Amino acid sequence: MNFLVIGHLCYDEINIGGQDPVTGFGGIYYTVASLAAIAGNDHTIIPVFGVGIDREEELYSKISAYSNILTDGIFTLDHPTNTVKLFYDEAGERIECSEHIAPPIPVSAVEPFMKRSDAVLVNMVSGFDITFDVLYMINDEKRSRNVPVYLDFHSMTLGIDENNKRFRRPMVDWRRWAFQANIIQMSELEASTLTVERLSELQLAKLMMSLGPSAMIITRGERGVHVYYTEKKKVLDQEIPGIALRNRSNNVPGLSDVDPTGCGDVYGAACLYHYGNSGDIVAATKYANRVAARKALLSGSDNLQQLSDETMNEAE
Repeated sequence: MNFLVIGHLCYDEINIGGQDPVTGFGGIYYTVASLAAIAGNDHTIIPVFGVGIDREEELYSKISAYSNILTDGIFTLDHPTNTVKLFYDEAGERIECSEHIAPPIPVSAVEPFMKRSDAVLVNMVSGFDITFDVLYMINDEKRSRNVPVYLDFHSMTLGIDENNKRFRRPMVDWRRWAFQANIIQMSELEASTLTVERLSELQLAKLMMSLGPSAMIITRGERGVHVYYTEKKKVLDQEIPGIALRNRSNNVPGLSDVDPTGCGDVYGAACLYHYGNSGDIVAATKYANRVAARKALLSGSDNLQQLSDETMNEAE
C-alpha cells in the first residue's frame, strides 16, 4: 500500500521533570517514521510537509534511515522550522509553546500524490496544517476509490497567545471537517473541549458518525483507548485497556522513565496501517494501543525504528 501522510513538521525540546531536555524532530515526523518502521519495505510512505531551511539537511539525514519513505512531497520553507517546547510536570500535565508555525500546506502540494495513495492520514499537528479546501479535495478524490481517510484532530482545539503558549478552546466548524473523513482520532481532552456545547463522548460519537465517519477513537494515555464504530447502522463501542509500562532502568512499573510525546501520532500511524490491511477497526485499535505503549518507552523520535511490525509481533 501507499500511505499518504500530511501534517506539519516541528522540532521538539522535551522537558520531563528534572531530566535534561530531549531534542529532535517531532510532529508529523513521529507519524511518518513510525509508519515507515511498522509498514516495512512492502509499503511506501509518502509524506507531504515543509521543512525550514535551518533543518533541511538534518531531516533528510534522519529520513534516509527509512528506505520506504518517498521524499518527493517534502518541500523547503524560507523560514525556520517550527520549534515546540514541551514541559511535563510530575502529574504528566503538559505545557506547550510553539514558534515559527508554518503556513498551511497547499492543495498544490498534496494533489499530485492522491491518485497513487491507498490510504490517507491527516494529522493536525499544529492545528493550522491544512485549510479545509485540502481536506475537501482529499475526500472528493477518495469517493471514486476505496481510500480510507484518517483525521487526527490533534491541535485543532488549541489556540495560541501572544507568548506562543497554546490554550484550549472549542472548534466552531468541526462538523464540516468530520464530514470529510472515515476515521476520527482525538484525545479525551480534545474531545471534551471540541464542542461549544460540551457534548459527552457518547453524544459526540453519535453525532460524529451521523455525519459520515465510521469510527471515532478517543485516546486516554496510559489508560488505553475507547473506540466508537458503526456496524449495521448501529453505534457500538469498546474500551481497550491501557498497557502497564515498566521503567527501562530498573524494570519497576511506573512513569518515571516514560516519554508520552508523539504517542498519539504513533497511535494514528499504527491504527491506519493495521486498518488499511485488515479493515477491522477494533483489531486496529488494539494493535495501535500496543505500538503507542511501546513508543512511550522510547525518548524522543530517534529510535522509532524499534517499532517495526516484526518487533511488535514478537512482543505480542
